[in-house]
Amino acid sequence: TDEIMHQDISPLYAADIQDQLKKQFAYLSGGRGGDGCPVITFPDYPAFSEIPEKEFQNVLTYLTSIP
Repeated sequence: TDEIMHQDISPLYAADIQDQLKKQFAYLSGGRGGDGCPVITFPDYPAFSEIPEKEFQNVLTYLTSIP
């Protein structure tokens, strides 16, 4: 099973992860895919491999929870 998808995730708020969001290694571009789902953009980020897994999970969890 996929551990990330099966974790009990509490809601995240932008204020809780503002330092992680400021890094802008991922963001919502405002576009939508063919199925209507939001598009998450991963721009060129030189230190991408140095982002701790927890920070990556926090940002993706937050971005995917925005209606």
